[in-house]
Amino acid sequence: MNNNYYKSHLKLDFIALKGQQALNKVSVLVIGTGGLGCPCLTALASSGIGNIGLADGDLISSSNISRQTLFNYAHTGKHKTTIAITALRSRNPLIFYQEHCFFVTEENILPLIEPYDIVVDATDNFQARYLINDACIVKGKPLVYGAIFQTEGHLTVFNYQNSPTLRCLFKEPEADEDLLSCAESGAYMISTNIIGTMMANEVIKIALEHEEVLRGKLLSFEALSLNTTLTHYTADPFSKAKSYSRFSEITKAIELTAEDFSRQSSGIMLIDVRTNAERKAQHIGGKHIPLQELEQFDLTAFDANQHFYFYCQTGLRSLQAAKKLRAKGYKNAFSLKKGITNLNSQFKHT
Repeated sequence: MNNNYYKSHLKLDFIALKGQQALNKVSVLVIGTGGLGCPCLTALASSGIGNIGLADGDLISSSNISRQTLFNYAHTGKHKTTIAITALRSRNPLIFYQEHCFFVTEENILPLIEPYDIVVDATDNFQARYLINDACIVKGKPLVYGAIFQTEGHLTVFNYQNSPTLRCLFKEPEADEDLLSCAESGAYMISTNIIGTMMANEVIKIALEHEEVLRGKLLSFEALSLNTTLTHYTADPFSKAKSYSRFSEITKAIELTAEDFSRQSSGIMLIDVRTNAERKAQHIGGKHIPLQELEQFDLTAFDANQHFYFYCQTGLRSLQAAKKLRAKGYKNAFSLKKGITNLNSQFKHT
């Protein structure tokens, strides 16, 4: 450990040499390298967290750059995790970085988080959030949670020393479209930087076993008024059971790679479950049934062997759609893994 790099921390009573050594031994996984992930990662690297994992399958777009502070225009079109690690390593080359250049799914989430001591949820959609929460329950990992809505920011810690979980605080929405992402609702970059840095603060407090960790408490911050509120919440006895049940059954493969997806033949019903705006911007054909309308779709004309191929932007909503149909007895419902964002540009449904 380079004591000169951490000179300021060594002067602080609550860190000092013993605390800095503890930070250097901790491994932290940050899922999402966007508006929250960038400031969080910057603070974690600067603080000397010894092993930092970055998980995200997204590419950098020009609309990201104003609030995602590890990127610039020259990085447009490149993988966020790759560029983020390069930027972080230039800030602190003394620690280890691990790149996980993919989106989290039910199939990869458990082995992904297994080696890490603490998990940070810096994603911007609730389907991913519940998946990460459930996996952390199963693997016994503390989960630092941050969220942004325009100028508002929210922060808490789940599953730390048997504290409540995401399902205790918020009921799971029925559809992904019920809640807007930052890209859809807008995000004030001041809020994302503040909350992202505060998420890193919670990681450090957990690593140091500090008594003021935000477990069972939701901190809400409004950037314009500077109002800060603290809301206490309690455990729901059924929440962890639901998290465990998510991974309790091994089922037939439900996700298809782009290659397998493109091998579809006659008799396949291709269904786009995205919003009207997404469909208008880009699609690969098939029927258009937004996820929230799927329950009203008449399945009575199809037998149990009908093949349904669902797709969306990133594979999260289509996976939910495939599960809905499988729950109704249609065992040949499949989802395009990682969505059309990563679909081979040469594949076109005809």
